[in-house]
Order: sequence, then C-alpha cells, then structure tokens
Amino acid sequence: MTLNPREHLSPETLEKYFVAGSPITLLLADRPTCLLKIDPKVERIELWTPVDGPEPDVAALSRVSVASVYRDGEGPWFVLDIDAHLAHVEAYALVEAVVDDLVTGRPLRQATALSIDSFHDLLATRARLSEDRAVGLLGELLVLNHLLTGLGEKTAVGAWLGPDRGEHDFGLTDVDLEVKATLSEKRTHLIASETQLAANPHRPLWLVSIQLTRTGPNRDSVTLPELVGRVRGRLVDETTAFDGLLRAAGWRAGDADLYRERYLLRTTPAAYLVDDDFPAITRDHIETMIHHPELVAAVSYRLDLTSWPPGTPPTALAAFAGPGPTGVS
Repeated sequence: MTLNPREHLSPETLEKYFVAGSPITLLLADRPTCLLKIDPKVERIELWTPVDGPEPDVAALSRVSVASVYRDGEGPWFVLDIDAHLAHVEAYALVEAVVDDLVTGRPLRQATALSIDSFHDLLATRARLSEDRAVGLLGELLVLNHLLTGLGEKTAVGAWLGPDRGEHDFGLTDVDLEVKATLSEKRTHLIASETQLAANPHRPLWLVSIQLTRTGPNRDSVTLPELVGRVRGRLVDETTAFDGLLRAAGWRAGDADLYRERYLLRTTPAAYLVDDDFPAITRDHIETMIHHPELVAAVSYRLDLTSWPPGTPPTALAAFAGPGPTGVS
C-alpha cells in the first residue's frame, strides 16, 4: 500500500491495522525509500530504508534495535525495529519523525539520534513494580486512606514517610508504624533489614500486618490504580506531596494499565507492638548475641505472626486494625 507523499496515518487508522491482525507494509516516502512494516501479532513496527552512512547507535535502548539486511536481492537496507507494545501511536510517531528528517537529506544515524531525544518517554522501558512491591504499596495506601479520615490530609500525608524519608513507613505524633502486606495464607512478612523493626528512641513502634488475597470482580476488591485514585481524590492541598511520595515508591501513572490484579482483605489487619518481647532482629541484638558482629553486613528474615497475639492498636489505627468486615476501604 502507498500513502501520498508524507501523508500521516491517523491514530484510528493505525489502530485498525493492529486490530486486523495481519502484517502490512506501507510506503511512507520514495526519496529516500522509506517502508513502514506493522506486525500486529508481536506489536512491532519496522522502518526500512536503504543504507546511507553508518548504522544508528541504539545499543542503550531496550525498545529499539537496528539491523542491516538484504531482501529479494536488494539492499542493503537499514531496518529500525521498534517494540510498540502498549504504545502504537508513539512508536509510529517516532518512525514518522525519523522519516521527516530522512527526506530532508539527513542520514539515518543523525535522524534517529534527533528523534530519540524527542521520544525519550517511549524509549524508556515501561515496567511495573514487582507484585511484592505493588502489594507493599497497596498496604501503605490502605493505611494512609484510613488515616485521612481521622487525621486530615496535611497530617496524614505528612506522616507517610515513604522510602526516602525514614526507616519506618509512617511517623505519627507519638508512634511510628511499619506496614507489612502479604498475599500469604499465613501472616508471614519479609523484614528486609536490621533497622526496619528497630524503634526510634522514646517512640513506640507498631508493625501493621495486612493480609490480602487476589480476587476477581468484587465490590469490596480494589486494584492498585483504583486505590491510588481513591486516595488522591480525597486530597485538596496535599496532591503534590502525595504524587511525589508515589513516585519515590516507584509508581508511575502512565503505567497504571499494567496493574490489573484485584485484591481483597483476607483477614482484618492486625497491629503488633515491637517491644523487647517481639521477635525482631536488630543491630542491638546482633551486637549482644553474635560473635564478631562487625562481620554481619546485612540481615533479612521472615516473620510468621500467625500465632502471635496482636496488641491493642494506637488510637489512630483503632478502627483499621480492629474487628470489622474484610473489604478494602
């Protein structure tokens, strides 16, 4: 199929080619020859153009590759291959930007370099958080959503410390909270360091244990993007701070469609006071119980709190970690 010189596909037409399911080749320009190949089955777009000058440097890009090939006795051709998964329009726009430069006389290497600068968001790998991290963020957002009701947005968002502002997840007026969420049938949690359950001086530390389970459509269930939107929708003055904390946790709004799992509370959350009797491994314990503690560089371990009796939670958590239905609110 041949397009009129420098005629661009509309997003609707482009999507029709992907939906059709069959590979198609389009002529985008004839001086130099520029062929667009769309392969819907693997969601890839290729730009074919005769070799002119050195090969483009795309080695550092995860979604773009280039090769020099011969076809039907013709060639050599440069083939710029782009992973268009979840980015059909953006990948096509990148090809068109390259072709626009080619028809002005620029070689492919230069045209590609110029276009890459304009499409850095597409070329960055779209990647979701691991499920462990996504579930962990979900747990923290559940706590934050609860705290908003009792503390108001300024205090609640200010108390959420995130990964960059403190050893623990929340710092309330008189207590600290370490939030742990798990998909396990047992109340097991990974403690990633010797400091996670180390209380700050003169401040009680509570471990908030949240058990979740994957589920299908359910009025009480929620996806991570839905919970992000729910919490954000309750904010007026603290949206900028909230968005910054989400970014620090690895959340990107542009990747929301990658999080499709729905979750439901398996049990009512429980709160545990991390006192001297609690089974935590801290630097103080290492120093007093292990020979040559200076050789212990890092510690991680799993706690199974299934049979450990929870405490009476602090006032700010009373309704969250007390008896109640197992919906996600």
